[in-house]
Amino acid sequence: PGHVPTIRVALEAQGKEGVVTIQDNGIGLPADRARLFEPYVTTREKGTGLGLPIVKKIIEEHGGTLVLEDAELFGGTDRPGARAVVRLPIKVLTPDTQGAAQDAAE
Repeated sequence: PGHVPTIRVALEAQGKEGVVTIQDNGIGLPADRARLFEPYVTTREKGTGLGLPIVKKIIEEHGGTLVLEDAELFGGTDRPGARAVVRLPIKVLTPDTQGAAQDAAE
């Protein structure tokens, strides 16, 4: 049937971090992948090159990290696709801090 585009999303707790992994079996990352986080760098005709830098900045402001890497092979393809791994600290709410967190959200 040919290539079937697939996206996988996983969420897990690892110690004091929440880890979100998003991967696809598409064309993968460019060779100069480090530049993807630079503002105004884009591979799309109408792209601004601001999406990934903004997302990375927001994640970092919340004490987390964003890493782009090659995905594992899956979906019957011979190309690795791309994987984004987001790590964010988990704050455990106790009865004392839960009320304060709810008040702050209102």
